[in-house]
Order: sequence, then structure tokens, then C-alpha cells
Amino acid sequence: MKTYFCLLIFAAFAFLLQPTLNAQEETGETEFEEMVLNGKYAGGNVYILNPSDNGNFSVSKVIVNGKNYDFNHQSNAFEISLSHLTPDEEVILQVQYAPGTQPQIINYDCLIQESEFSLPSFIYNKKTKLVEWKIEEMDANCQYNLEQMLYGKWIVVKKLGNPSDMISNTFLPVLLSGMNLFRIVQTDPQGHTLVSPIVKLKSMNRRIMLMNDKVKDYIEFTAVTHYELYDANGFFIKRGTAQKVNVADLKKGEYWINFDGKEAIIMKK
Repeated sequence: MKTYFCLLIFAAFAFLLQPTLNAQEETGETEFEEMVLNGKYAGGNVYILNPSDNGNFSVSKVIVNGKNYDFNHQSNAFEISLSHLTPDEEVILQVQYAPGTQPQIINYDCLIQESEFSLPSFIYNKKTKLVEWKIEEMDANCQYNLEQMLYGKWIVVKKLGNPSDMISNTFLPVLLSGMNLFRIVQTDPQGHTLVSPIVKLKSMNRRIMLMNDKVKDYIEFTAVTHYELYDANGFFIKRGTAQKVNVADLKKGEYWINFDGKEAIIMKK
């Protein structure tokens, strides 16, 4: 009975779990589809039914808050443990699977959906390669920020401010290789927040690399990208968007850097 109840819950939220439509101008041929679940942790773990055909299982990768999650690839059902999270902590769950064989989440109620506001014009324009929206659809009494999901966290990439102060209604994003997620956050005068529906875009592999893993004054990439820098003990130092990062003031030693969905160790000389 519990299984059937969970399946009914899945059916109620099925419209939220549609596979992301890939922007073919960005990706060309795709090798997988991706399902994205977004919400806040409400206790319990996520259970996935994983279809198979002649021993070939659908799900190829699971990413929880920007980190690969190790699971049993050769099983028609598996569990994703979220017990390390705290109640109301943000959860972004990405499930990559073979085209045409969508898996099923049977207990979506373990994630609480954030309250949304309507912003139908909020899209990624594949022709202009811009994120765009209509200012007239926004509340004149509220403040707005544009956020991008970067390494498992929502990061403000553009402070939009009040609609009356907005000069532009477009933004040129820096994309990571793979899935990119964007949302607009609305804050009213009392500090209450609502979020827009998420804009999803799958980008081609940009093949961004480190120019050198031994550096003195600058970390350099082969192209502009989002990055996060941590010390050897995992303490956050800084993040940003650049092709060249000034690290002249850092002490000598090892550091971790995330960029374009990759993780690397650099040595500061």
C-alpha cells in the first residue's frame, strides 16, 4: 500500500518532472536527458524507480547540490540519502538518464516547493543567447535579483533592483558545461521572498581548462568561467566570474578550485 501511495504522490507532481528540453543550438547531439528537482529538505530520502532494457539501466548520473552522488547503477530502484542536510536546506537534485527512458521519483513530498510568483516572460532566448524578462510583469513595490545555480548553491549573478530602476530586461549569462539553472527572486518591503519558475538550459561542453596548476600571481583559464576557490582544509576563499584570477595575496601552498563543473588542485608558489 505504501508503494501505491508513493506512486500517487509522484503522479501529482509529474508535471514538475518533465525532462529538460535541450537547446539544440547550444548542444548539438545529446547523449542523455536530465530531470531537475528543486526544493527544500523536509526529511526523508528520495526513492527512484530506474527502468532498464536488456540489462541496460536508464540512470547514468545523480548530482545532489552540485556533487556527484554514488548509487547502485545496476538496480531498478535505489535510494538517494539526504540525511546529511538540515530541515529547510535548499536541495537541487539532477538525474541524468538515457533518452526516452525517464525514471520515476516516488516520494517527491520529501522536498518542499518554494512559493513561486508568476513571470511568464522569463526565458532563455536561444537566438540572442540572453536571459530575458518583461519589466511590466514585475511588482513595483518589490526588489529583484537574478540567481544562477553554481556548484550546488543559488548565487546572485545580477542585482536587478526595483522595476522602476531597471535599465535593461536582459542578461548575458556565463554558462557552465552541462545543465544551467536560473531563477529570479522577488523580495517585498517586509523581506518576504518568492521565486520565479526555473529556467533550464543544457549547454555544450565548453572544454575550459586551467592554463597551469602551479601559479604565482594569477590563476588563468582558457575562457571566462565561474569559479570558487578553497584552501587545502576546505575553507571558502572567494568566488567570481573571470578568465584570470588574482591570487598574489594568498600564502604559498595547495588550494582547491571549482570551475566549469570541474574540480582541481593548484599549487601557489
